[in-house]
Amino acid sequence: MTQKYTKLKYFLYIRRSQDAEDRQMASLDDQAAEMRLVAERLGIEIVDVIKESMSAKKPGRPQFDSMIQRIHAGEANGILCWKLNRLARNPVDGGQISWLLQTGVIQSIQSYDRQYLPTDNVIIMAVELGMANQFVNDLSSDVKRGMRNKAKRGWMPQQSLPPGYVHNTGYKEGDVEIVSTSDLLIMKHLLGEFLEGNCSVTDIDRKAEALGLRNPKTGKPYCNNTFVKILSNPMYMGKFSWRNEDGDLVVHDGNHEAIITAQQYQRIQLLMGKRGRPTRVNTYDFAFRGPFTCGECGYDITAEHKLQCICTGCKHKFSCKTATACTKCELEMEDMQKPTIVDKTYYRCTKKSKTQKCTQGAIEEADLAKAIDDMLIDIQIDQDFYKWAKEAFAEVHQEEVGNQKELHTHVSKRKAELIEQADNLTRMRARNEINAERFMKTQTEIDTELAAIDKEGLLLSDRVLHWVEIADGYLTFAENASKVFNETTDLQLKREMVQTLGSNLTIKDKKACISLLKPLQEVKKVHSATHAKLGRFEPKKTPVKQGLSGEKALAFSRLCAGEDSNLCRNTPLDLQSNAFDRSATDAFFMQ
Repeated sequence: MTQKYTKLKYFLYIRRSQDAEDRQMASLDDQAAEMRLVAERLGIEIVDVIKESMSAKKPGRPQFDSMIQRIHAGEANGILCWKLNRLARNPVDGGQISWLLQTGVIQSIQSYDRQYLPTDNVIIMAVELGMANQFVNDLSSDVKRGMRNKAKRGWMPQQSLPPGYVHNTGYKEGDVEIVSTSDLLIMKHLLGEFLEGNCSVTDIDRKAEALGLRNPKTGKPYCNNTFVKILSNPMYMGKFSWRNEDGDLVVHDGNHEAIITAQQYQRIQLLMGKRGRPTRVNTYDFAFRGPFTCGECGYDITAEHKLQCICTGCKHKFSCKTATACTKCELEMEDMQKPTIVDKTYYRCTKKSKTQKCTQGAIEEADLAKAIDDMLIDIQIDQDFYKWAKEAFAEVHQEEVGNQKELHTHVSKRKAELIEQADNLTRMRARNEINAERFMKTQTEIDTELAAIDKEGLLLSDRVLHWVEIADGYLTFAENASKVFNETTDLQLKREMVQTLGSNLTIKDKKACISLLKPLQEVKKVHSATHAKLGRFEPKKTPVKQGLSGEKALAFSRLCAGEDSNLCRNTPLDLQSNAFDRSATDAFFMQ
């Protein structure tokens, strides 16, 4: 055992930083194992092992500060460490260590390969600590320069990216440095919903959670306030901001995938608040805030929830959201005998117009809901009509599918002929039987006709497959919309039902104004016309079994087959040629 170590007590201090500067430094366990061998070889007494996983580039390491305090208290008078830069990489901690060594509070610092004593030349230690500090400064400059260069290349350098984007950690030169994830599809859907102007930030938060959008770090849904920042992030329109060499923010065009345009981004900011300022997150959710606008000035309709108490002493009405006693006579609510509680929600214009003064008052939610329900009742159809209409649609659809099969056979035959012509044309050109000009002209004509056949086939297939589903959706809505509207407690569902019901949704003079959608108008007309002409009927029975007269039976038969143009004029049931008018169907049921 060496004599100079026998009377000293050492703290073994081992540190590993989480920053890039120390990625190649030995781990904590490796440092501890190596330094214990050094202590055993030199006969050093270790009184405690102090571990820390924190960068030393700035002061404020809890374990290091605790060790210095314990050295002042006399628990130890030496430090054992891997290298001097494990103790300090900043001038504050470095100066403190150097001063304690010079004054003898610390009598020895032993690293892996050398010992520092109070009697040593201070320049040597100062140089080593200065080199450790300079390493951090150089590293910081290099990192910042690298991030600026990455921004100039069109890639956001920020470590944490908004949902839908992640850094390509294994990229090579020329590869994309930011890749899209499946969350970007969810964000595209959410931004599209918000752009319609019918959703609040709270609605987007709720939809995101339902769609499975989660914070990758925590695995939990994003909080409401986070969506204010997400909706304000310009990365989704392909841009981002980063500071240049002078510290000024510069807007860069990103090379990552953009999902909205600059105009859409600006509209999102306007929808969130004036000049893009985030709106206050609302505690309450309201069924009809979003779809409606003011019928006088055109601005948005907002909602207010009022919870008020009528004092039993002075009859004064006050808000019991914020007060527990009457604001006039100061009578406590708990001392009132059965006070009247008024719980109402009002919808009113936001009155943001600077050019005109809006005079509209507020409408109670109950009155607004009744007006909507009245419209739903007005378009309501009975179950008999619903079943009959579905069978009528199915009958026409079956006929249409049959026609499509015949057309498909004809088109396939023609397509095969064109392909054969193209092959023959190529062989003729190879044998030099036709010149290049004629070959190109004929080939272009064949390609044009083939492209037209493919396009028309896709359009026809899509129309045949989907128009019945869309029409059935409107029939289902008309049959039970009023019942669902009154029974459901899902505010989002109510909001969507209002949007399905009509367009140009406004509130004026405390009344709801809704332009009924064209498909629902036609369903209403057909329903009224059939009842006026035929009365009630059962679709599963033949016209004779229903007890209809010969004239009614003939009208009913023609209506089912789609022939009575006078009965349902100007509706999707345009009864010519024993089939639906295809253009009318598309116009009414596919808008």
